[in-house]
Amino acid sequence: MPIRVNILENEVLGPLFRKGMLEARQEGELTILRRQIERRFGPLPGWAIDKLAALPASELEDLSERVLDAKSVEELLK
Repeated sequence: MPIRVNILENEVLGPLFRKGMLEARQEGELTILRRQIERRFGPLPGWAIDKLAALPASELEDLSERVLDAKSVEELLK
């Protein structure tokens, strides 16, 4: 009979697993958003790359919708 354990409830592994999940989500959102921005506006300037890398996944997700209406990278990231 299999043992079923929720790793998120483990006091040692749970926080590490959650952190890894958040980092993976942020990385995925960042990759998709960068591709969208570069397709629309061309290569990203260094300041934009740095700004995007510092944002949490939730803000990157919001930007992925706003990129559809933005007129420039500067407008998008102001």
